[in-house]
Parts: sequence; structure tokens; C-alpha cells
Amino acid sequence: MKKHIIKILIISLLIQVINITVSASSTNIKTAKESLDIANRFLEENVLGFYGYFGETNINGDKINEVLAVKGTPAFNNMPIFVYGSEEKASIDAVKKAAIKVIKRPDEEGVPQYRCLGYTINGDLFANPIFPPDYPPTQNVKTLNGRWVKEPWDYKHTYIQQWINRVDFTPDRLLRLTGRRDFFAANIVDGPEPQYFSDGGSVEDYVHIIQPPTMYS
Repeated sequence: MKKHIIKILIISLLIQVINITVSASSTNIKTAKESLDIANRFLEENVLGFYGYFGETNINGDKINEVLAVKGTPAFNNMPIFVYGSEEKASIDAVKKAAIKVIKRPDEEGVPQYRCLGYTINGDLFANPIFPPDYPPTQNVKTLNGRWVKEPWDYKHTYIQQWINRVDFTPDRLLRLTGRRDFFAANIVDGPEPQYFSDGGSVEDYVHIIQPPTMYS
């Protein structure tokens, strides 16, 4: 009897792993709608308990970027990302209250990069991680990493308020929903080294997830 139970458990685990793997690495996705469905099902089953967090338009009525929702971008390992609206408009919004007004700059290979890729589902600015730094590397490290803000979910820092309008995924909420404070932050790839954090701590203390990633996106 025990052998049969063990076999059933193993089969169940394999089915779950296969389902997650297929969802995470599927190359047959042709439309943003299909991509959104996979992400929404993951969030329903693993985090939120309801279906439909991501839609085809965001809170402000901006339409989803269909190319990024299906094919992603090298900046995110070519995984789908859910970004809404235009890169240009979001980048203009990003510098309205900033000292530096540059919205577009070529990277090391000469490819023009916008400061933002668009907006999130909640209308927050979605940064472009490969936008070249505003300050040359000849300046001190502290300047280059000066915008790392400890516990950004407190929403008091000027930099945070400049980019984020709504605060959805606080550590306390993630702890209640998933039993893990770092449910999303734990999946960060190539995070910054601890020495860059002038106030100490780990990457989980500095990263505020403004829209949830999934096994697929």
C-alpha cells in the first residue's frame, strides 16, 4: 500500500513540475492574450486566489505592449513582460521632476534606449534596466548607486514617490498571501552586491515589486 501511495505522490509531483515547466518555457504563445492567461493562472493558483490580475489595458486605459508580452526583451532574458503604453510617454513622465531630463540615450552598442519601457498594470513607471546610467563610471560608486532606498514600501522617499503611485505588494501582504516575505524578490537574477547598500541589509530590503512576476513572465 505504501509503495502505491509513494508512486501516486511522485506522479503528482511530476505532473506539477511538467505543468510549471511547460508554462514557463512555452514557445507556442502567439498573442498577448495567451501570455496574460498563463500569468493570471499562476497568480490565481500560487498567490492571489483569483484570476485576472493582468488585463489587456492598465488602470489608465493604456494598451499592453503585445511584442513584449509575447517575446519579451533581452533585458529580461527574453521572458514575457507586461508593460502598457508607450516608452516615450513613460520616459517623459519619469523625468518631469528630475534634475536630468534625458528620456533616450544610446547604449554601448549604439542602440537607442528609452528610460522606461512603459507603465505597469497600476500605471506606475516601468524602468528599462539597460538604460545607460546618467553618471559616467568615472564618478564614485556611491553616486552610481545613490538611488537604492532602504524599505521602499514605506513610500516616504522622493525617488519612490516619483515613480510609484500605488503600493500593492508590501512585505506584510506577501507574507499573509504566500507565507514568504521575499516571495517575488527571491527570484531576482543578478541582484546588486551587498557592498552597494550603504544602509546594510539584503536585496529584499531594497526592492519593491510593483507588479508580480510569475514562473512564465
